Amino acid sequence: MQQADLIIEAGHIATVDATLGRIRDGAVAVKAGRIAAVGPREALHARWRAGQVHRHPRALMVPGLVDAHVHPGLFFFARLAPAPTPERPGLLARGGQIERFLNLLTGGLRLDPGQTRIAARASLLRALESGVTYFNDAAAGDTDALAEAARETGVRGVVTYDFGADLGFDLGRDPPMPVRIAQADALLARAEAIVARHHGRDGMQCWYNLLCDLNASDELYVETTRLARRDGVGINTHSSTVLRHEAASRRLYGRDSVRRLLDLGVLGPHWIGAHMGFVAEEDWPALAATGAHVAHCPATSMGSGKQIIERGAIPAMRRAGIPVALGTDSAQWPDLPQQMSLAYYAHKEVLGDDAVFPPDEVLEMATLAGARACAQEAGRGSISPGKTADLVLVDTDSPRFAPFADPLLAWMRSGGVAPLDVYVEGRLRVRGGQAVDLDRERFVREARAAAEAIVRR
Repeated sequence: MQQADLIIEAGHIATVDATLGRIRDGAVAVKAGRIAAVGPREALHARWRAGQVHRHPRALMVPGLVDAHVHPGLFFFARLAPAPTPERPGLLARGGQIERFLNLLTGGLRLDPGQTRIAARASLLRALESGVTYFNDAAAGDTDALAEAARETGVRGVVTYDFGADLGFDLGRDPPMPVRIAQADALLARAEAIVARHHGRDGMQCWYNLLCDLNASDELYVETTRLARRDGVGINTHSSTVLRHEAASRRLYGRDSVRRLLDLGVLGPHWIGAHMGFVAEEDWPALAATGAHVAHCPATSMGSGKQIIERGAIPAMRRAGIPVALGTDSAQWPDLPQQMSLAYYAHKEVLGDDAVFPPDEVLEMATLAGARACAQEAGRGSISPGKTADLVLVDTDSPRFAPFADPLLAWMRSGGVAPLDVYVEGRLRVRGGQAVDLDRERFVREARAAAEAIVRR
C-alpha cells in the first residue's frame, strides 16, 4: 500500500490523457502537489491510502484550465470603451480600424504600476474562481506589478514585457502610414532585463512580447526572436486579427502577415499568435510546419464583430495541423468555461456541421493545447501521473446536467455554468466558485474603486 497526501474522488474524470481517456467513478492520488496515480476509484484505493479523502461523487473532474491568451492588466477596459452605435462602431468591427486600435494600445491605455497590480489581481482572482490554474499574460501594464499580482493570488503562469512596438501610425494620412515611436534597441534592452528579472522566479515564466506584426519593424521582430530563442522563452503577439489586417500588411510590408513572418524566420513553437482568423489558406502548411501556436478567443470575435468565426478557418486550421488553444482575452469577455461553450456552439452554426469541435476537443483546447503553447505540457494540461495536481471539480448535481448522460457535454451545452472546486498543486483554492484563501472582498472593493477613479480621470 502506497501513501498519498490526498485522494480526490469524482463521479467522472475527463483526463485529457490519450492513454487514460475518460474514467467513470474515478479517483486521483496526490503526493507533494503532484498526481501520483489516477484510475477507477476502487482500484486506486486498493493501492493507495491517504490521510485525507475528498469525495465528489456527482462531480466532473477536468484538468486545471490554461488560459492561452489574456490581458490581466486590461481588467478596467470595459469601463473605458464607449458603447458601439450604428454610427460609431467599435474599432474592431466592420473590418476593423486596426491602425487606430494599435495606436490606442500603445499610447492611450496606460495604467500606473499600482493600478496595474490591482487590475491584474482582480483578473487573476476571477480566473482562478473559473477554473484557470495557469495563464498566459499577453501584456498591457507594468510587468513587475503583474508578477506581484500573480504572487498575491497564487496563480501560476507567464508574464510578459509590456507591449513591444517600435512603430505607430499617422492617422492624419489616408491610408495611415507608419511612424517610429520608439527605438528597437532601447525596447530590446528593457525587455531583456525584465525577462532576466522574472523568468523562473516563484514558479513563473517571463516571455517577450510584440504587440502586433503591423507595428513591429523587421529589426525588432528578428532581434526579439533571437533573444527569445537564446533565453529559451516564448513570444506573445497578435496577428491576422481583423478583416483589414492583411490588406494593411500588404500595404506596409508587401505581403500577408504570416508570409512576412515566415520569410523573416521568426515563427516556431515558442510563438503564440492571438486571433489569427484571416491567415491565407495557402500559408497554413508552412505555418503548421513551424509549430507556432494560435490562441483562439471566440467571445472577442463575436462581441467585437471581427468575423473570425464567420470565416470558419479555426477548425480547418486545427485539421491542417496548426495547434490552437483557447483564451479569454480580457475581463470584458466571458470566463474560460464560457469560452469553451462558445467555441463548442459557434463553429457548428457557421459551418453547418454539428460534428465540429466535440466536447473532448474543446476541453483539450482549454487545457493540454494551452499547456503545450506555454511550454508546460510536461507538467500541466492533463490528469496524468507525474503532472502537477491542478484539478477542477465541476458540480453536476443540478437540473442543467440531468438530461445528459455525458457530464462534459452537459457542461458545454449549459454554457459552461456550474459551481467549481479548484485544486492548485493539490491544495483546495476554490470551493463552490469562491476562493477560500484570498481576501476576495478586498480585491474586488479595491478594483471597483480603482476603476471608478480611472473613469473620473
